[in-house]
Amino acid sequence: MRRALMALLLLAGCAKQPDNRTEVTYQTIETLPEQQALHQRIIAEFEKSHPLVHVRIIYDTSKFQKLNVQLAGRAAPDVFYYVVDRLPALAQRGQVSDLTERMAPLADQFHPEVIESCRVNGKLCMIPFHFSTDILFYNRDWFEKAGEPVPDESWDWPKFADVAARLAAQRQARIPTVLPRPLLLVQSFGGVLFADGKCTVNSPESIAALQFYRDLVARGVAPTTAAMGEVEAFDGVNLFREGRIPLLVGRTYMLAEFDHISEFRWDVAPVPKGKLRWSRLSVGGNCVWSGTTHPQEAWEFARFYSTEGAMLAAKSRDAIPALKAAAAAANFPTAMMEALKYSHLDNPWGYAFWDEFNQKAFFETADAVALGRLTPADAAHAIETLGDDLLRGR
Repeated sequence: MRRALMALLLLAGCAKQPDNRTEVTYQTIETLPEQQALHQRIIAEFEKSHPLVHVRIIYDTSKFQKLNVQLAGRAAPDVFYYVVDRLPALAQRGQVSDLTERMAPLADQFHPEVIESCRVNGKLCMIPFHFSTDILFYNRDWFEKAGEPVPDESWDWPKFADVAARLAAQRQARIPTVLPRPLLLVQSFGGVLFADGKCTVNSPESIAALQFYRDLVARGVAPTTAAMGEVEAFDGVNLFREGRIPLLVGRTYMLAEFDHISEFRWDVAPVPKGKLRWSRLSVGGNCVWSGTTHPQEAWEFARFYSTEGAMLAAKSRDAIPALKAAAAAANFPTAMMEALKYSHLDNPWGYAFWDEFNQKAFFETADAVALGRLTPADAAHAIETLGDDLLRGR
């Protein structure tokens, strides 16, 4: 009995299909129906060109919690979808393969700003698939009918607020726009989160950004997050798509939704600037687990996904492919492509506590500012204290 059990375990470890194909497991948190359809197309094309490999896809709805357990138990999928803000923690624990040499011949085919974001201590730990940035969407019909010049690169945040309020008043619209992300405002106003091993949020720049955030609510330019929940819960997408607001500071992924608008003309412009123009660079891609028993097959699939697979994905336009040829084929608006020049990672330090810091600082504390329950100065002090405590491991 024991020998039979050992034989079964050995067979399972080989991951061979009945037809003698090698099975590679791929796990992803991208579970929307259109995403699943894309996965099936990519896998089908991959298996055509790699007839000795079978890819079994696993959908994870836990937002990486399942993956963390799998990695800790050394039972992770061969390849998995991941994001750059979380990547350093995995790299530091040796849980992802170093793909530097394998990718070297292909690196120049990708947008350099994107592929560089996937390096940790000089090692390429993820093959980028797509990226997104902040962008300003505007209803061109509203602007032209009002005789208002359309947004351009000269726009700053005060002009964004003033024009949104003016256009909404002309049409008696209840909501002029949606609150921009508070972290985006802090960074755009010149606030620096961490420097020299300590949190540095408590600065005049950060306080000014939080004051502007509060003023948007106080002036009726944008509703609070809580009030937004009563209108919609999709970051302002529905409000803009239905022609109910003239302006929306959004993300690249919204393009896929707005491509279907036929009731009015819309366009995009650079995100407004403060002390500087700032945009969050968000990158998603695939990692190869360092413990895979099929490193060659896993690499081949990850490479295919971001190259041939990116060409298949280009038509969806829900994020910009990291592969330059795929991005060009999708014909993204120029302003979106140029946003790479001023886009930065939110967590360039690779702090493992980033999610907790971001949630408490720029959702919970920022909400208190918007509601008038906390002054901008007190909020900046509270955020800095939080950051310092997390740095010390408290």
